[in-house]
Amino acid sequence: MNTKRKVLMLSIAAVLIIAGASQAFAAGRSEPVAAGPVTMNYHLPGDPTIIDPSANWIGEVAANLFTPLVGYDANANEIYPRGATSWSVSDDGIVWTFDIRRNWLWSDGTPLTAADYVYGFQAVVDPETASPTAFRLSIIENAAAVTNGNVPVDQLGVTALDDYTLQITLEAPASWFLVSMSSIGYALPRWVREEHGTAWTTPQNIVVNGPYTLASARPNDLYVLEKNPNYYGAGNVQIERINLYIVAQQSTAMAMYENGELDTVVVPIEDLDRVQRDPVLSSEFTSFPRLISQFYWFNVGRAPFDNVLVRRAFAAAVDKQTLVSRVTRGGEVATDTIAPPGVVGYVDPSAGVGIPYDPAQARAWLAEAGYPGGQGFPAVTIGFNFNEFNASVAQALQSMWQTNLGVEVTLSGVEGGAYGSLTSGGEFNMYRWGWGMAYPDANYIHEGIFHSKVMSETERTHRWHSDEFDRLIDEAAGANDQGLREELYLQAERLLVQEGMGIIPLFFPADNRVTKPYLNRIQGPLMTPEFWGWTITQ
Repeated sequence: MNTKRKVLMLSIAAVLIIAGASQAFAAGRSEPVAAGPVTMNYHLPGDPTIIDPSANWIGEVAANLFTPLVGYDANANEIYPRGATSWSVSDDGIVWTFDIRRNWLWSDGTPLTAADYVYGFQAVVDPETASPTAFRLSIIENAAAVTNGNVPVDQLGVTALDDYTLQITLEAPASWFLVSMSSIGYALPRWVREEHGTAWTTPQNIVVNGPYTLASARPNDLYVLEKNPNYYGAGNVQIERINLYIVAQQSTAMAMYENGELDTVVVPIEDLDRVQRDPVLSSEFTSFPRLISQFYWFNVGRAPFDNVLVRRAFAAAVDKQTLVSRVTRGGEVATDTIAPPGVVGYVDPSAGVGIPYDPAQARAWLAEAGYPGGQGFPAVTIGFNFNEFNASVAQALQSMWQTNLGVEVTLSGVEGGAYGSLTSGGEFNMYRWGWGMAYPDANYIHEGIFHSKVMSETERTHRWHSDEFDRLIDEAAGANDQGLREELYLQAERLLVQEGMGIIPLFFPADNRVTKPYLNRIQGPLMTPEFWGWTITQ
C-alpha cells in the first residue's frame, strides 16, 4: 500500500486554516508593537525541564525543535510528510518503509540521514534513557526486550537500508502505528548527544533539525526559540523569534496579556465571564475542543477505596453536568468514560457505559460498604496539582461528596514538580490526573496510562489494573478491523469506569483562550502547538 501524499494540497489547507484564523481575530488592534525579527510572546505554565524528545513527553519546546517522520493535521484528519517524504507498508502490515527527506541539514550543517532516525528510535527504548514514553514503541520488533535489558539496543527493529531509506518492523500489525509516528521517533544528533550527555540540549550545545533552534534558556523564567535556517521548510516559517515566558499563575499570565506582554494565553476560570462581557476581549476570545481527558484516580491499595462499592458511591455522587456548567464554565463536556470524542475508541454516551450521577444510588452503595450516611468514614486526602482551575474543580467535588454522601475529605494542592512523584508513590487516597492525546486513537490513553505494563511496581500497588483489561487493549492494538477495535475498547472502558471503577472520569476540556488580533494561530485539538504554521500580521 503506497501512502504518498500531495504536499501542495496540504499547503493549501494550511493557508485556508491560517486565513480563517486571521478573520477570527480581525477585531481590535491590527498590528503588533514590534521591531526587528517577527516575534511572538507565548505563555508556558511550567518549565519544559527535559527537552530531549527521546527522554520526555513532547512539549512546546521539543515539538518545535525536532522533526518526526510524519505530521498529523487534526483539523483535516490527515497524515502528511515531514521527515519522510513518502512511505509504504507490506501486505501483512508488519514492515514499514520510509523515504527520508534529502538535501536537509542539521542546524550545525551536518547532512541528515536515515541513521539519525534509527538512533532516535533506539534512544527512546534504551534503558539508559529511562524514557517515560518507551512503551509507545513496544509494537516495534524487540522494543520491549530492549527496554527490559534483555537484548542490546541495536536489535531494535528499526534499520537504515541506506542513507535515505528507513525500515521499521513491527511485532504485529497496528492500524494506529503511522499516525502515532507524528509525535515520537524523532531523529537525534548522535555525535552531540554522546559528547555532552544530558547537557546536549543546552543552548550552547544543542543541534536540531526542526523549524526553530534554542537560542537561550533561563529555567523557570524564559526560553527563546529562533528560526532555524537549515529547516527544510524554513521558507514557510514566518515567526522568527518566540519568547516562551514561564508563568505559574494563570491570573498573572492573563494580566500580562492585557498589558500587551503576551500574545495569547489561556483564560483563567475566574475571568471567563469578564472576558466574554468585555467588548475587546470577547472579540479576541475563542473556545475550542481539546483531545484531553480529566479524571481522578482512586488509591485502591488501602481503605476506604480498596472497596469497589465506595469507589462507585463516590463516582455516583459527582454531578458532572453541574461541574461543567457552573464551575468550569468553559465549554467542557461532562463524561462517564475516558477516551475523548474524535478518537478511534470513543464510547458514545448512548452505550450506557460508566456510572451516571445518582445521589440515591451513591448513598445506597456507601451504606452497603459499611458507611451509612457517611458514619464511620475514615479521613481521606484528595490531591491535585495546584492551579486556580484544578482548585475550583477539587473544591466542587469536595462539596458534592459532603452533600450527597455525608463525608468530609481534605484537599491537598501541590505546586511544582513534586506532584508526579507523590501520586506515583501512592501519597493520596484519590488524586487528579489529565491526559492529552498525542494521536487520535484510544490506544494512546488506554495503553499509555491504564495498562499494567506502563505502571511501576509501586504504582501497581495502588492504581487499579487487571489482566482482562490488559488483554483487551493488547488485542485492540493488533486488530485491523475498526469495528472489532471499537468493541474491544468499549469492553475495556466498562471495566475501567464501571465494573472495576479505577477512576472517576470528569470531563473533556476546552481551550479557552484570548489571542491578539495580529497573531494568526492554527487551532487544533491536540496537545502541542506547531508554531511554525502560525503567522503575525505585519
